[in-house]
Amino acid sequence: MSASRVVVVGGGVIGCMTAFYLTRAGVRDVVVVERDHVASGASGFSAGILTPYSGSNDAGLLGLSAASLALHAELAKELPEVTGIDHGYDLKPYLRCGFGEVGLDSARQFLADRRAEGLDGEWLSGEEAREVCDWLSAEVAGACMTSVEPTVDSRLLTRSALGAAEMVGTSVQVGEVVGLAGSGGTVTGVELSDGGVVEGDAVVIAMGPWSNMAGEWLGFDLPVHPQKGELLYMHLPESDAGGVEQDRPSATMHNMDEGGVILTRRLSRTVLGATKEDGVGYDREPSSYAWEFILPKVQRLADRISKADVTDHTACLRPMPADGKPYVGKAPSWENVFVAAGHWSEGVHYAPLTGKIVADLVTSGESDVDYSAIDVARLAV
Repeated sequence: MSASRVVVVGGGVIGCMTAFYLTRAGVRDVVVVERDHVASGASGFSAGILTPYSGSNDAGLLGLSAASLALHAELAKELPEVTGIDHGYDLKPYLRCGFGEVGLDSARQFLADRRAEGLDGEWLSGEEAREVCDWLSAEVAGACMTSVEPTVDSRLLTRSALGAAEMVGTSVQVGEVVGLAGSGGTVTGVELSDGGVVEGDAVVIAMGPWSNMAGEWLGFDLPVHPQKGELLYMHLPESDAGGVEQDRPSATMHNMDEGGVILTRRLSRTVLGATKEDGVGYDREPSSYAWEFILPKVQRLADRISKADVTDHTACLRPMPADGKPYVGKAPSWENVFVAAGHWSEGVHYAPLTGKIVADLVTSGESDVDYSAIDVARLAV
């Protein structure tokens, strides 16, 4: 099909990246409808690590990782030149550290799995790991080191992708979508809570953890549910020039025995994470649980961390799919409705590839990417 006007429901990284790739595919009239503001959800508060290894580790999903990482590398060059926004793309070592038998075995297995996929990795003794990153405590006995997981500032990435799309005709409309306009499996736009209609030749559902609400409009269950995630942020001494933190960790550190990550990012504060809480509904308020859960785990990694170093605390909702994989593609039984939902904790990672796939489908009806592993059509079976 061809569409001259596309409505994207959701102003997170998935929706904004879809708008960007729609404009790349020649669509000049894209409307992003957002209830709050752009990147107001998980896209504005994520850790920003481009890793496929925080969710289900499904083989079909992992098979799409390299293609999305390649797009991220292209965007790291292209978007700042177009929009003037540096979204902090950076690649540093990732140390998955073990203290005892459980953690060391997990780190070794992770290394074996990555090598089986053809990726480089190295096993380090505790002493060797501390030479890579002097933050590590003497308790670390060994670590798997890889350099395949870049970091970004996801809020800036989202805004930059949207900014590039706006330069060629995309617009943002604030409003709460409550239904689809049209009939007989063909939409003519979306209905808003104030009674208005945003017209379009195609509609993309990219509502993050609220995507399950679209199931009622679509006539089938879209099993995406919220999972609460909280992060803590460290304050480090700033340099004299530019307010950039000194003594940043030179690698991301992961406690493989108990969980807990210390994540270094080029443009923003060092991140301590992260919680994964199910069954809390749509509660996005930071809680004391994050301090209780995160701090002991990261302090074991780096004993220089104290509660006094933590200056900020955020919470967001991840869109968790029922089977661990996103739902992407043309909605079953619909002619011109497309879904891009359920990316869990890996939405930033897979956003460029998702945006490209959906843009391909909207504009030409097919994609050169084999996305069968995440095709929303599996919900019709």
